[in-house]
Formats: sequence, structure tokens, C-alpha cells
Amino acid sequence: MGWFSGRRKSADSLWDSMSSVSRMVDGFKREGEAVSPRRQAGIVYRHDDDVPILAAISDQLDEILYDGPGSTKTAWELKDDEHGMRWAVLNDGNFADLLSSVFTVTNAIQMNGGGQNLLAAVFEFDFANHAVNPNSMVGSGFVHAYLIYRYDRNSYYPFVPTGETAGERDRESERMLGTAVRGAGLKTENSLTEWLGLWGIPF
Repeated sequence: MGWFSGRRKSADSLWDSMSSVSRMVDGFKREGEAVSPRRQAGIVYRHDDDVPILAAISDQLDEILYDGPGSTKTAWELKDDEHGMRWAVLNDGNFADLLSSVFTVTNAIQMNGGGQNLLAAVFEFDFANHAVNPNSMVGSGFVHAYLIYRYDRNSYYPFVPTGETAGERDRESERMLGTAVRGAGLKTENSLTEWLGLWGIPF
């Protein structure tokens, strides 16, 4: 997972990128396509005890999420993966609140000196097959996929793993899904070489 490098962005630019997920969902719904966000999302970062916001993150997240205007009831937990990275996993049945919480936590880390450690935000979705491939039959099932937002690229791309081993992924579904989510309003990564796999997502 060393292929990400962080770059600080303004809160306005970050929110525009985050809110494009909502625009995508609305875009599919306008076309009558079934798209279902799941209730968990994650922020993956390189932990560093020399960065105060990260060293104290377990003490800070309650205040970040639950105090002040725009606070949510989003639950959270920290998890370490097998690559040595740390995840802030957020859980909320209200997708608008979940999206807002990902933004709030990301912005707090960026504004307090941890922006260079941020790697990606990850959202989990079920997309109707027909939404991904218009040639498929309506009601023919769903594609389970992750939308990965790379902080260093300020853009999203779809990831459809088919197993836990690096390299196991459905690239054709990713390609078609990339076209579909872009058309529905998501701020996507144009370079396919930057659609890097992220195995071991802890939710």
C-alpha cells in the first residue's frame, strides 16, 4: 500500500469531491437504477505517533464527530491491517451522515498536520447489474464494489475484488462501472493505471 502519497487540499475542494458521491447516487436514482450504499466507510492512513492528531486519534474522534454543528451519530473504530496501515472505520445507517463524517474526520486530520499521512477513503456499494452494464437484464442482480477516493489524486475509481489475494479483481466490471459512475456524476480518476488495488479492506 505504499503507492499512495498524501497532498493537502482545501476543505471546499475536499467537500466537492466527497459530495460527488451523493451526486452519483442521485444520478442513478433519476435514471431509475438501483444503487445501495452500505453503512460502513473507511479512512486509511499511515499512523505516526509524531503527528499529534494521529497519536491522539482514539481520544479525538468522539469530539470530532459528536461535538459542534453538523455532528452525527456515526460510530467508529480503529483497525490496523496486514500492510501496517491504520483504518478509521465509520458506521452509520444514514448515508448522508456517513459521508459527512468521512469529510469531517478527513478535514480534521488535514487541518492538524496529518494530511500527508492520508491515503484513501473507501465507500462500499451494491450497484444493480443493469446500472453497470445497460445490456444486462433489469433485475439480474448486483455488483458489489468499493469506490476508492485517493487523496493524492483527488478522484475516485471503482474496485471490484474477487478474492483476498493481490491481483484478484474483476477489471471488466471495474471498467464498465467507471463509465457508469462518471456518467452519474462521480469525480473519477481518468488514468486506468492509477486504479490501484486495495486488498484487505477491513469491512
